[in-house]
Amino acid sequence: MLRVSALRFRSHFSLPKRRMFSTSASWGMNLPPETELYEQTNGRWLFNEAQQQEIRRVNFNVSELIRVACAAAGAGSCLSIQKIAEGSFNKIFRLRFDNSKSLIARLPSSRMFGSGVSWAIASEVATMTIAREKLNVHTRRVVAWSKESDTSKEPVGWPYVLMEDVDGVLLDKEWLMSEMRGAPVAELLTQVGNDMHRMTVAPFSQLGSLYFPADLPSAPPLAAPMVLEDQVRVGPIADPLWWRSYHDEPHLDRGLWDTLEDYINAASATAKTPPLCPTQSHQLKTLSKSTVFSTRSQHWHPIFSKLSNVPLLSQHDSCRMSSYILTSALKMVPKLTAENSETRMEDPVFIDWQGTTVLPLALQWCVPPLAEYEPRLFQQDGRPVLEVRGISEVEWPSDIDELDPSEQEVVRAEHRIATRNVRWIQHFLSVQTYAHLFAFPLQRYLHILTQGILRACADGPHTLRFLLVHMKTAWDEDSESLALVPTHLSQMRPKGTRKGRNGWNGLMLHSHDWLCAFDVPETAVWSQRTMKPLCEN
Repeated sequence: MLRVSALRFRSHFSLPKRRMFSTSASWGMNLPPETELYEQTNGRWLFNEAQQQEIRRVNFNVSELIRVACAAAGAGSCLSIQKIAEGSFNKIFRLRFDNSKSLIARLPSSRMFGSGVSWAIASEVATMTIAREKLNVHTRRVVAWSKESDTSKEPVGWPYVLMEDVDGVLLDKEWLMSEMRGAPVAELLTQVGNDMHRMTVAPFSQLGSLYFPADLPSAPPLAAPMVLEDQVRVGPIADPLWWRSYHDEPHLDRGLWDTLEDYINAASATAKTPPLCPTQSHQLKTLSKSTVFSTRSQHWHPIFSKLSNVPLLSQHDSCRMSSYILTSALKMVPKLTAENSETRMEDPVFIDWQGTTVLPLALQWCVPPLAEYEPRLFQQDGRPVLEVRGISEVEWPSDIDELDPSEQEVVRAEHRIATRNVRWIQHFLSVQTYAHLFAFPLQRYLHILTQGILRACADGPHTLRFLLVHMKTAWDEDSESLALVPTHLSQMRPKGTRKGRNGWNGLMLHSHDWLCAFDVPETAVWSQRTMKPLCEN
């Protein structure tokens, strides 16, 4: 598959010298080729392929990594090391040992994080440890890690995290299978909801990401629950969105922040800062200033500042730990066998915590992907076969008995997915705090506001403009609870749009193509420590 790059490098881009490690190991094993270990082998690029490969390359000492892993596993030797996954930000390896144990190694593509790679590793490990040991969320146990790239401090020569291996399959590979029905699926939704709630129980007094106190020795203690106040600190935000390679300036404000206004202003300032690029002399050169934020930017700051005055966003106790990763497809369940068909959904494992943040719940909530429903079956007139109306039961098509068995099975599969969405929302609305979030008129826009700001220069301002236009509309319709929006924001209406069928609704429909170009982070929270089993047909 060809991967079209969103990055553009100038023709004078020169590749840095590679630090090479020998792949010959004294562990009695045959190592994979260097290309498989260090390079991106999943996919190609239409443009700038050499540069794209280079910024995703991981230059680690494989022999030292094996040595550390053997010590962590209590093994005498490593039998194999295999790359099992890779993306823009990480490469994942599985190491198997002579004592029948196995470990997972995650190595970040440091240049994709810019100067933020050490923060990303330290925060991920701290978050996983706190979630596992203090919040009782099932995640992998970290057995060894390092945030250092300096070989004088860390012989591996590259940041890494070694975690226990978990036998299972990714949920997104099975979620639509015919076996995924009934009580086991209901139990899975319940467990995911409970884990999300446990993550969001603890309020924090600052915004950012979590770290061990040793990684932030000068940070003051948290105004957090007693179970956490001596265990963690809030520090710079570790979300990769804030650490793009072309924003590798250490002087930019990446937290921690005391208020939402500080957070939004920092995102806006980061996006407005002219990017830096490498020159042939390896010195940083400032690119020409972008005009994206110069247009009407004086109108954007008032709406950002007024967000801090909205009760659901201004209260410090609404700042919770959450992560869009938790609600993505990165969950593992045991493989299906004849013996575990009824029990395998009882304890899902969350396997990816990179980018976890502490932000107001209203800035993070949306329906998680495993509970989302988008119609897949349509009638000849274009209407969906099933009508999903909020929390109402999903009605069966009146002519389902007239369909042949294969068509009926397709409709039943569609009905299962739709019912999951209804059940999730029913339980979500059963708790007052989160029911308020669901009814919050700005909610549908806030969870992608940060991305809209930080990606406005790289991907274009369409998403940010879409968000601000609709936030302004919501403000107009509910000014009593949200306070008055600045009058000059009425200028945010796009040219050529009118109220009515082809107006705001049309903008929302046409914006789908814009939003599809973004890797939109999706997060959600749940509100009950225990929930009644969710019914599933």
